[in-house]
Amino acid sequence: MKLLEKNQFFDINKFPKEWGIIIFPISMSRISNTQSPQTCVDALDFFLDKISVNKVGANFLYSEGLYMNFEKEAYETKNRFAQSVVSHMGGVRRLVVKNYRKFQIEAAFRFDSWFQMYLSHNDFFSVFGKIKNFYESDKEFRKYVALDAHEQGKELSPEQINFYLEEHTFAYLLLNRQLRLQNDFVNGHEEWILLAYPGKPPLGQIYLFQKDPLSIGKASNPYKGQYDLVEKKFIDYNKVDLSSF
Repeated sequence: MKLLEKNQFFDINKFPKEWGIIIFPISMSRISNTQSPQTCVDALDFFLDKISVNKVGANFLYSEGLYMNFEKEAYETKNRFAQSVVSHMGGVRRLVVKNYRKFQIEAAFRFDSWFQMYLSHNDFFSVFGKIKNFYESDKEFRKYVALDAHEQGKELSPEQINFYLEEHTFAYLLLNRQLRLQNDFVNGHEEWILLAYPGKPPLGQIYLFQKDPLSIGKASNPYKGQYDLVEKKFIDYNKVDLSSF
């Protein structure tokens, strides 16, 4: 049998027949380009062939709340982000209705603000505090977060660190099924969750999953990683070799 090379990942052939939810985190810096309404609906269309049983919902999570970590910009960006979110949601809904024969069940689509995520866990900020403590105590975690910042051309300010850590905490909780997701079609029956986003996942996020500081990694979910909407492949965090990824 031929052994797979390190960090060799592939597309998903078919989703499980059980109920599941695809999560589309929408970045405010991509909302009008690589995550525009049309691009998102194209991704939904692409996933249709992977659905063998009509038990899949799609949740769009807008990351506008993450940018409130940058206090000086919060007031200036609030209205602009709110308008962008409402416009994007309306655009996706119109395209879903326009393509009704493909997507059929409008209730399968959910749109949430980042602030809703805080309410989806019994004590999100307590968990977030533990992840921040882990960051302060773990040299490797700090290294990978710094590498992410360098790759993205970001200054690793305290605000940027909070941005990254909050984003990673969300993904860590989500994919380990620690958040209560709302979707009228799936209605709490989900047995799998897929995170779908354009591009490679952050190194810091992968490291957090692999170390599992809160010991929640045994939670059942076949998709503990990120589906790269650009390369059309699923990156399993537990199979990533960070030294060469």
